[in-house]
Amino acid sequence: MEKNFYHPSHTYLMDLLRKSLEGKVGIVAGVGMGQGKAVVKALLDNGAKVFAFSRTQKDIGITDRNFKMLKGDSTVKEDVLRIAGEVARDEEIVDLLYNNHGFFSSGDSTEFGSALPTFFSRNVMGSVNTINVFHKMMKRGGSIVNVGASRSIFRKSSLEYAVSKYSVEEMTLKFSSILMGKNIRVNAILPGNVDSSPDTDVSVQQTPKGAGDKRNVTPTEVANVALFLLSDMSSGITGQCITVDREM
Repeated sequence: MEKNFYHPSHTYLMDLLRKSLEGKVGIVAGVGMGQGKAVVKALLDNGAKVFAFSRTQKDIGITDRNFKMLKGDSTVKEDVLRIAGEVARDEEIVDLLYNNHGFFSSGDSTEFGSALPTFFSRNVMGSVNTINVFHKMMKRGGSIVNVGASRSIFRKSSLEYAVSKYSVEEMTLKFSSILMGKNIRVNAILPGNVDSSPDTDVSVQQTPKGAGDKRNVTPTEVANVALFLLSDMSSGITGQCITVDREM
């Protein structure tokens, strides 16, 4: 059973964490049954209001008055604009954005690079679209966290996956520079293989063949890092990419 990081007996640091997230408004883009759901739950547990969306609007089993699930495709800017309009009917200001976009394939293809436009659209442009739209609602500053991938996965992934996910790191660095003047921090998490339901809406990295016997990262382990980066406890950190892969 996965260890619950959010224990009722709050430590001093957990109190600070909750205080920095309480009342904040967060967007979680690309939510399935894995790390996206874990981030939603962590934010709700710490007093934030969360709007999440996915291409299918699949029920992720969370019922909370501060949570709303919407439908939309991040690769379609019109969808993101429509979602922003729905959010704005409830909340004029957004504080947090978690870009949980991912599309994986192994390195079995012999036609290298043929699917690069598709992978770039799903793994990069989805996040570019959400940042372009939602940063305008971050009127008091905020924090954005993108999801890349541990480079250890690249050894067994397709060329398209490796190139597109590495681009997330450069995108994060550039956006942190662009948005610094608006008091918006931009960082990224680079997860290794993450345990999640096989029917997750967001194609979380599956275990590549030959990756070894070390256990996968749990969704909660990724969410713990996301929570830190989204909160004010990381106020001095921007433009950084943090690997979460248990040294796979």
